[in-house]
Amino acid sequence: MPGLILDVAYENVVADPEQQARRLIAHCSLEWEPDCLEFHKSKVASTTASAVQVRQPLYSTSIQKWRHYENQLIPLKTRLTEAGLLGDTG
Repeated sequence: MPGLILDVAYENVVADPEQQARRLIAHCSLEWEPDCLEFHKSKVASTTASAVQVRQPLYSTSIQKWRHYENQLIPLKTRLTEAGLLGDTG
């Protein structure tokens, strides 16, 4: 769905939150607000499973944690590659 779904890499968000936030806001055709970078200071209620995380600034400790499950993900990666949904990443 080119142009409809914006790919966002967590590593890029952690490395450059403002650029990635501006990119996301622009993709959604919304107006930029500086408070987008201060999300963790919002007093608005959050009822998501990540309600605690919403109150924290961005952090990098989750980068590459998926590698703990790399072997278990091999069958999924194979099927996605065979279906043409994932480029061959070696």
